[in-house]
Formats: sequence, structure tokens, C-alpha cells
Amino acid sequence: MSNWLSITKSSLYDAKVAALIDACDSVALADGQADRATGLIQGVVDDIRRKVASCQRNRLDADTTKIPKGLKTVAVTLITARLKMAIEQELSEDERREVATANTNLNRVASGDDVVDQPDNAIAAPMEPTVAPPSFGCRTRHFTDTTQDG
Repeated sequence: MSNWLSITKSSLYDAKVAALIDACDSVALADGQADRATGLIQGVVDDIRRKVASCQRNRLDADTTKIPKGLKTVAVTLITARLKMAIEQELSEDERREVATANTNLNRVASGDDVVDQPDNAIAAPMEPTVAPPSFGCRTRHFTDTTQDG
């Protein structure tokens, strides 16, 4: 079994968000807008992948729809919140706490305090930018107390 899994609309229908996905894709759409849920889901996946990549010990999967399987609950929580906000539904107090906990967990992953499963199909780590140390050059002082009168 793979260490990373795809988060798509079809995978979320197994969670409690099926009706919410359908509502988001049908309520208050602009003319010609097919669905909103796919973009919202991918936005959360992108945020999670960015947090995972923040820790240099972690690698990302080549498939941009995949996140570590241990973060699926975090993803579902954050996606649920974004879907509700998209259709202007209020989050309950419990949902707000769950979102705060999910963000705390992602910050722990980003800082390296929590370990995530490494992908089976990892992409190469991005190169670290090299920054030259600051140099403090000297200029010749033309105006000093010995070269000036008065």
C-alpha cells in the first residue's frame, strides 16, 4: 500500500462531505462555472504539500494530487471548512477547533516536529538558494581631522 494518497472529489465522497461537495458545485455558481469543489480541494492539497516540503527531511510525491496518508484527516477537515465558506455557511465551534488543530498539526510537520510518510515516487528536493555572506568594503576617507583645517 502506498504511503501517499490522492485527495479528489471521489475520495471525499466516502467522508461526511458528499452533500457539501454537491452543494458547493450547484449553489451560486457563476455563468459557465462547472464546479468549485475541485479547485478548493486542490488548493488544500497544495497547502498541505507546501507545509510538508517546508521541512527539508520530507520529499513530495510526483503526483500533485497526493498527500501523506497520515494527513488525510487534516485534509478532510480543511476541505470541509473551505467548502462551507464557499457556500457561506458558518463553521460550528467544534469545526473551528478542528481547523485550528489541523493547522497546528501542519505547522508541526513544517517545522519537523512531526514525521510524515515518505512517498514511493518522490521528486527531487529543490535546491537550496545560496546566499553570499555580506561584505563590508572600506572606502578611503577623504575628509579626516588631519586633512581639514578648522
